[in-house]
Amino acid sequence: MKPEHRQGHFDRWAPRYDRSIRQKLMFGPVHKAVLDAFSTFGAVPREILDVGCGTGCLLEAAGRRWREPRLMGIDASEPMIAEARRKHGGDPRFTLEQGDASALPLGKASFDVVFSTMSFHHWGDQVLGIREVARVLRPGGLFVLADVSMPLFPLLRPLFSRGDGSTFQRPLAVRRLLEQAALSVIMQRRFWRLSRVQLFVARKS
Repeated sequence: MKPEHRQGHFDRWAPRYDRSIRQKLMFGPVHKAVLDAFSTFGAVPREILDVGCGTGCLLEAAGRRWREPRLMGIDASEPMIAEARRKHGGDPRFTLEQGDASALPLGKASFDVVFSTMSFHHWGDQVLGIREVARVLRPGGLFVLADVSMPLFPLLRPLFSRGDGSTFQRPLAVRRLLEQAALSVIMQRRFWRLSRVQLFVARKS
């Protein structure tokens, strides 16, 4: 789970989350990029999971792109989930639950695709979280991950050491974590040339 003070930040942010300027400048473009990346390698999904879903914005975008899939969202913040339910409670495609990435309350091999955007550095146990993603993916399913990476240059690293329990990884370290969970990386790229956002697509064998 997230450390208590970090969790409180997301709890307080929930009512204003959709109005944040970050939605337009960062989150929205990243959501489009991961959906496009999935479409490059995957067929129309039947079951979609977003780990760290916030108020369900990525799932909204997925629901506009594909009308048929079941849309499942998990987030550690109960207020975020409450806000997502408020927005999507009338749409039977959506299921939204409070939970932790390291202990997903979901069955084995139950999803075609798992997304995680800009939340991986908040996962309390990244190793176990990726193993959980691999567990709930069907064989041949895809994990599409986008997150901010740790800078290569040591002088910049203190800027990413926020003291709130966040763990930013270098791209090579993320790739190793994926491979250790038996997920084969089939695409890796930087989202923007000048950004630290890395995008990975990994397939379960």
